[in-house]
Amino acid sequence: METKTSGSSLSKALNMLNHVCTSPVPLRFAELVDLSELPKATAHRQLNTLLEHGLVRFDDNKQAYYPGYGLLALAHRTWANLDIRDVSTAPMRDLWSSTQETIHLAVLDGADVIYIDKLESPKSLRLYSAVGKKGPVYCTGVGKAMLAFLPDDKQQAVIDAQAFFRHTEHTLDSAEALKANLKLIKETGISLDLEEHEMGIKCAAAPIFNSRHEAVAALSVTAPAFRTSDEAYDMMKVQVKQAADTISKRLGDCE
Repeated sequence: METKTSGSSLSKALNMLNHVCTSPVPLRFAELVDLSELPKATAHRQLNTLLEHGLVRFDDNKQAYYPGYGLLALAHRTWANLDIRDVSTAPMRDLWSSTQETIHLAVLDGADVIYIDKLESPKSLRLYSAVGKKGPVYCTGVGKAMLAFLPDDKQQAVIDAQAFFRHTEHTLDSAEALKANLKLIKETGISLDLEEHEMGIKCAAAPIFNSRHEAVAALSVTAPAFRTSDEAYDMMKVQVKQAADTISKRLGDCE
């Protein structure tokens, strides 16, 4: 009778998998038996199940167990199926609470940005944006944040598709001006909209990366210029980048 440990077969297998994955060195069967405190027959059965599913692998030469390549496939499918809005909910709420300003979450849609989530400022503020609405890439904080980190060929294609219409006197109105701004964004990780899309509105944005370090979305804080001092704006830059980095880590980005 099995007396060393109790628990379901699944919990025993997961415990065994955890030992294999977290050990600094490959473990032999006897070492896994000791660590798991399972009877040898049970440990052997659990390891065989993990081997069948590719979650661990066995090296015949070293007679030791390693994490299996099936774990990579599971991780990839998990990350691919994560809804960016669900992953972003808590960091967005925290950012909204700390800034008390409007928070946007956006993704690229061809040569435009599309807003997929928004938290309204509790203070009075009328903005162009709305969930589901598209906006220009070249003069929005979220648009430039994503554009700066696209591969060169994709970035150029998006730039070529821009109309460079002057929404305000501060709008970047040429590919050359935009590229210079994108270079700075890539260096700092922060994208600014200094009344480029709407007069009287300032924005600080940061890119969100997936597990392949691709900029798949962007997060921003938007506020009216009249109530945004230089000190407050500097703080917004730090806060939005921290929130975006948190979301990126949840999506598997390790850089």
